[in-house]
Amino acid sequence: MKTLTTREFYHSPGVLKALRPGQSVLVTDKGKPALIVTKAGRRPIKTAADLRREAKELFPDPRPPVNFTAIMRKMKE
Repeated sequence: MKTLTTREFYHSPGVLKALRPGQSVLVTDKGKPALIVTKAGRRPIKTAADLRREAKELFPDPRPPVNFTAIMRKMKE
């Protein structure tokens, strides 16, 4: 883990942009650890099959189909 002083942290934002997802930087204040900055990765994208499986877990019984477009149009009126 790379270590930066508070001054370097504020004056060189390019260091943080160069991090890869999951990498961290320790920011120190007067020699003591102040905070850890970790670059987040991309959120996983759920496929249609994953969404259907989750819906089936939540509502295992068969349900009538719903026309969401009609509902949205009705709400706009």
